[in-house]
Amino acid sequence: MHLLQVCNVGEICGGTAACAWSVTRSFPQWQHTVAFLNPVRHATRRAFAPHLVLEWPRVTAALVEAVEADGLLLHNTSPHRLPEPVGVPTWQYAHSRTPLAAADATLYCSQWLADEWGAASADVCWQGVPIPPWPAVIGADRPCLPERPAVQDGSATVRVIDREFLVVGRLCTPTPRKWPTDVLPFYAALTARCPFVWWEFVGCPRVLESALRTACAGRATFWSAGWERRDRYFTWDALLYHHPRLTESFGRTVAEAMCAGCVPIVDGRGGFREQLDRGGGFLCGTFSDFVTALDTLRDTATRQAIAHRAIEVARERFSLEAFARRLTGWLT
Repeated sequence: MHLLQVCNVGEICGGTAACAWSVTRSFPQWQHTVAFLNPVRHATRRAFAPHLVLEWPRVTAALVEAVEADGLLLHNTSPHRLPEPVGVPTWQYAHSRTPLAAADATLYCSQWLADEWGAASADVCWQGVPIPPWPAVIGADRPCLPERPAVQDGSATVRVIDREFLVVGRLCTPTPRKWPTDVLPFYAALTARCPFVWWEFVGCPRVLESALRTACAGRATFWSAGWERRDRYFTWDALLYHHPRLTESFGRTVAEAMCAGCVPIVDGRGGFREQLDRGGGFLCGTFSDFVTALDTLRDTATRQAIAHRAIEVARERFSLEAFARRLTGWLT
């Protein structure tokens, strides 16, 4: 099987490229080609190696024929980017509520998104994620370092130790849309209520960094965005995500964090609800819910039990193996 995938943005840190990467790793026995409709960053090419990565202005029958693929998997591809039939079986993987090009079948990354489209539950296909790598280097400015969780294939064990701070992180695509200024008063209030938290931020735009550090009373570490930053999950007790306006169709970072035994504390809406409907994290509807979740994790035994459950749920639902099983029914 030679699968051609098409993504909009050539950035591996966010967007649909990470999902396309998971497809290539879920089917290592296949030949893969990935075409991007915007310039491709070097880090993206490196992440997809050894597979062929192309840059196209749009998807045409001639370009698809030249690749000699057996099938085409689109990721949120719009109609103006695919103006004509391409002559091979075509699947559209919907990641958000946006106009989509016609395809032989459409998959949705969550039940919430399928409901938004009025689609059937049978058309839902959650993303798969790898187990994040253990960090090779720990920054000298870390306030504390957790013991490495015992996370292995087939295992669902995690070790948690007592320490001065809870380390709580946020990892997002470095765009203003994902980092609105509205989060500043939220973190200021949360920091005041939870002085036992040390914050870490991955991908925060530089223009927001100083104000966010101030909001966190200086108890914050900032990391630039990068594909390798997924290793931070192993040094965090929790992943906390709140956005006052944006509802996420599916939380890839939530799935990655759960695989590492990092407890998600997230908005109780969108795709997050189905990701955490069997435990392993916290769904929050109010500011007080976020405070309560953080306070709950101060207890080591409770934190260990929730982290253990997060790993169990993630391995069953969001592993690359589970992703391959779901996709096989569509792509073969």
